[in-house]
Amino acid sequence: MSVDKVRNVVLVGHSGNGKTSLLEAMLLRAGLINRLGRVEDGSTVGDYDVDEKSHGHSLALSTAQIEWNGYTVNVLDTPGHADYKGDALMGLSAADLAVFVIDGVSGVQSQDRVLWRHAEQMKIPRMLFVNKLDRARSSFERTLGEIREAFGAHADPVEYPIGAESSFHGITDLITDEAFVYDTGKAAKAPIPEDLVAKEHEEHEHLVEEVVELDDESLNEYLEGHEPSAEKLEQLLHEA
Repeated sequence: MSVDKVRNVVLVGHSGNGKTSLLEAMLLRAGLINRLGRVEDGSTVGDYDVDEKSHGHSLALSTAQIEWNGYTVNVLDTPGHADYKGDALMGLSAADLAVFVIDGVSGVQSQDRVLWRHAEQMKIPRMLFVNKLDRARSSFERTLGEIREAFGAHADPVEYPIGAESSFHGITDLITDEAFVYDTGKAAKAPIPEDLVAKEHEEHEHLVEEVVELDDESLNEYLEGHEPSAEKLEQLLHEA
């Protein structure tokens, strides 16, 4: 195994935000498990300890390894309760990337803010995953507003949800201007819904404007009317 093909990704966030459930979905997508376990019934890969199963939440850092696109990805699932912050900090110290799992119902919470400050001080690249968008009273727009207020106005989505609450069933890719629905449990390309076209275009343009500012050549080309390709946008985001 080549070291330059190994990435450590840590899942962090407030307790109950769904970090262990996200890990479960990642393992299913990678073909390492054949069904989604549930935290509630103690059947997840991440919460394997007897006490974790009885409490219904993570009590210690756990790890899982995924092979993806030629890379070995070590996923570190951390507890979100303040009493176990040491495990979260241990995960951050080993991470190449921190994924902050945010509750789409409750929004940004105290431990999200605390751990963000630590990750910022440690200069760890960060991304955010808004979870539970299929739940009642969830709101992507409200949560995005809280994210920008808490973590900075330059927190820009790269995907936008299709549907809300119980009708949430897909996403639009703001980089490629494509839509994908998951009505069968698997991603299927689909037209962007008419009622979402204007919003998708607005968010796409905002993302492009934010990204091209990172590169003088791309910015000059954009000002001349040449929008960068999806591949170029991904490259600039990676470099950022």
